[in-house]
Amino acid sequence: MMDEKRIMEDAVQTMSRYVQFDTTNPPGNEMPAALWLRDQLTARHITSDIQVHEPIAGSGLVVARIAGSENLKPLMLNHHIDVVAADASRWSHPPFSGAVQDGFVWGRGTLDTKGLGVMFLLALESLLKEGAAFCRPIVWTAVPDEESGGDNGMRWLVEHHLKQIDPEWVWDEGTGGLKDVIGQGTMFAVAVAEKQIYRVRLIATGDPGHGSMPHQNSANVTLLSALSRIVGNPRPLRVDRAAAMMFRGLAPTQKFPVSLLLRHLSFPPALTLAGRALAADKFTNAVLRDTVSPNVIQGGYQINVIPEQATAELDCRLLPSTSAEEFHRWLVSRIADDRIAIEVVQTSPPSGIAPLDSPFYRALQSSVQKHCPGAGVFPLLMAGATDGRYWRERGYPAYGFTPILLERADLGRVHGIDERISAENLLFGIRIIRDIIRALCL
Repeated sequence: MMDEKRIMEDAVQTMSRYVQFDTTNPPGNEMPAALWLRDQLTARHITSDIQVHEPIAGSGLVVARIAGSENLKPLMLNHHIDVVAADASRWSHPPFSGAVQDGFVWGRGTLDTKGLGVMFLLALESLLKEGAAFCRPIVWTAVPDEESGGDNGMRWLVEHHLKQIDPEWVWDEGTGGLKDVIGQGTMFAVAVAEKQIYRVRLIATGDPGHGSMPHQNSANVTLLSALSRIVGNPRPLRVDRAAAMMFRGLAPTQKFPVSLLLRHLSFPPALTLAGRALAADKFTNAVLRDTVSPNVIQGGYQINVIPEQATAELDCRLLPSTSAEEFHRWLVSRIADDRIAIEVVQTSPPSGIAPLDSPFYRALQSSVQKHCPGAGVFPLLMAGATDGRYWRERGYPAYGFTPILLERADLGRVHGIDERISAENLLFGIRIIRDIIRALCL
């Protein structure tokens, strides 16, 4: 039996220290934190089989292996070291102070995802101190560069070390338990699939001139007109297989007749009836259609000069079953203007779907029921992107799951102001992680 009071205190102090490494990406500078994590793994007698890689100068990527007694594929436990920027002037506590107050550790990364790394670390340590002997190997990883897309983090790891790791399951970051966010009660989201990334840059050209004499061949006007046609004609609602699984899982949280519609949303009449309400919510809209978000628009350099060029960068997210080629043709048809060039900036292949009928998913469900009686578990189609996609693309079952409880107000703290994690959530996560590791590796 673990000493929960001691472990909670340890988790709080470890979390506080980890937050104090400023790993804002860009530039990341994850190496100091990676070396600290290596030292934590050895000092806690978790493992000495540790490699610290440097995909690019200043980045740090940790791969630690815990041996198993049988010839089984490992369980992979992953979190990312880097974090997004934080404006300290708007925070209650400095974002890299690791302040401990009111039962919380405050700081950037506590929820996304240094907290998950700490929970993995202490769960493993506590099991080993109790004399646990793993039959299945465990690979514990901490990667850089997730917030910038993972090219110099998880993508690098998969491209260089996939065969050495070759996991049975990948456990990566996810949303966690949502309390009174989806209907009444608590529902735990488990990411099993993600939308495709398809990012493009539009480059409009025109005739420069004096601002006092506007004309029809203005690059800015051309670009704005095209953006209006794209945004004003959204892609149709469509229920992908992953979305159908998700809405079936959410159906019990709703009253009749909504529950019935969600169970059968892949049938056109059900989507027709529920479509308007689902499209009005930004999350359900995002998982039911290909989306286009014009996030960077640049044009002009002086108020009295008509520029010769204007650009827009579009963050497009495609449903798993969408053909990227078909989407590109649609985009060209919406633009319908030879004065605009389309430059593809970044793409990702379609995400596979991690199976629900698997020992990992069943162990997760069992642990949630044990520690949060009455809570539900549902498969999530991620509108955004995580490192899990690099494994799903290659056929590995990757699950996104952070074992914490969040209320609606907490969701805005992720990438927002006053990110924090409670001591109770750290302990709650450690309990669930221990259970899942026991079920899969002992």
